[in-house]
Amino acid sequence: LPEHYEPMESPVKNIINSQNLNPTVKIIPFTKKEYGNREKYPYIATLYQISEHWQAGGMTRNLPWLTELVPNMFCEISPELAKKKGIMNGDRVRITSARGSIKSYALVTERIQPFNINGEIQEMIGLIWHFGFSSDASGDIANILTPHIGDPNTMIPEFKAFLVDIKKV
Repeated sequence: LPEHYEPMESPVKNIINSQNLNPTVKIIPFTKKEYGNREKYPYIATLYQISEHWQAGGMTRNLPWLTELVPNMFCEISPELAKKKGIMNGDRVRITSARGSIKSYALVTERIQPFNINGEIQEMIGLIWHFGFSSDASGDIANILTPHIGDPNTMIPEFKAFLVDIKKV
């Protein structure tokens, strides 16, 4: 049967298996091999693209009409997390993981809702991966925060779930 494993950085224990992480996971060479824990990085983060993005960051960053639509890095947070951290819509925030930190604008939205995982409330921060080190859409890169480990079969990086903290700048 297929086996379920939690991401490298997970706020919860694997309730299906005593082994939290896939033992055959691949650590991607030449990357920071530092991992966070829930005590220091209490929030789940995920990366995604928005409708204004074109397939890959390299293409999006170099198309002026797309960078005009989304000129700045932003993160989405729930109203509950915003209230808890004293963050208002449009505030500058610093998001930190075990691998680094980035600055972003906060987008306080009902789109992002806290999770109830095993009876415990968990907050999520949504990050767009539109920005890069050069071009019209330069800005802090969300992948600075991500753990660089790969699925054991495909080596697809596990950039979609990791732990962070957020603070108003």
